[in-house]
Amino acid sequence: MNIFRYFYYIFLRPKIFFPRKSYSMLGEDVFINNFFKNKKKGIYLDVGAYHPLEGSNTYLLYKKKNWQGINIDANPLSIELFKKARKFDLNINAAISSKKGFATMYFRKKIHVLNTLSKKMAKLHFKNGFQEKKIKSDTLNNILNQSKFKNKKIDFFNLDVEGYELNVLKNINFKQYKPTLICVEIHNQEEMFNHNTDYMKRNPINKLLLKHKYSIIWSKEFSYIYKATK
Repeated sequence: MNIFRYFYYIFLRPKIFFPRKSYSMLGEDVFINNFFKNKKKGIYLDVGAYHPLEGSNTYLLYKKKNWQGINIDANPLSIELFKKARKFDLNINAAISSKKGFATMYFRKKIHVLNTLSKKMAKLHFKNGFQEKKIKSDTLNNILNQSKFKNKKIDFFNLDVEGYELNVLKNINFKQYKPTLICVEIHNQEEMFNHNTDYMKRNPINKLLLKHKYSIIWSKEFSYIYKATK
């Protein structure tokens, strides 16, 4: 990647010229950073990482001296940017699936916050049409077990895969890698925007995380942060 392309995608396109108090969409990173304010060393996992700065829930953690993690995205351009801007992280270009192989990514631009593996989500968000391409896929457990973070405690897990969140959560080994905090997006349900608590009781993502002993400690619009209770 040449310097002009890098500068455009890192700073010009997202209009990030100076350090910010928050880089995330809804202020999640401020809450997360404050939660871990007394933790000098930690590990994060960001699946559907998208961009190393713009909309990132992990960049403030990266800026801490002894924090590092894994950033995973299906878009190769996203991972190119991570390799340039987040050199101390492990940055992996892959789609997370229930098995190793190939998956189809649906997208409108080379880099877009709504690139997805869900055709339903693509049809919903890309009204003027979209492109698709085959990409390598792997399980989250495989990636973790083959990395330097194998069997290490994950402090923060950020998950934003545009409609595939439940599939990813079903395929992580919670006994081996039980994160302290999980931030997950819950999409495209009108009831959630009305903060319908009955809906959240029925929501499959919420039910799965409750089963694994998590509870909601922060929420805004479609973004929810869960904390491990045991």
